Amino acid sequence: MKARRFDEILRARGFKCRERPTATYAGKCVYVKEHLYNKIVCEVDMDTHGKGQNMMFNIYGTLRTPTDMEEFKKANLDREFLYREALKIHEAFETLKQMKGKKHLYCF
Repeated sequence: MKARRFDEILRARGFKCRERPTATYAGKCVYVKEHLYNKIVCEVDMDTHGKGQNMMFNIYGTLRTPTDMEEFKKANLDREFLYREALKIHEAFETLKQMKGKKHLYCF
């Protein structure tokens, strides 16, 4: 997949936009992805040109809690998967940030 902006990377990985800046490009974008036991929230700070400057991830537990050891293992694996995915997304974001001009990045 070719990506030119951070939002293309996030949408390709299943994140949905929850909040975008209103009138100007500057502000904070919030993207969310929910799994069975965990929810991951990505916040991206944008400058006045609409370029992402800083990316932060938060992982929250959902209202569903594991009831036995098998479900607990699944919840732990789910959290670990989201953590690894966030690392890959952040690496791609940093690579895009370092690129100059209208280049694209092949990822995922």
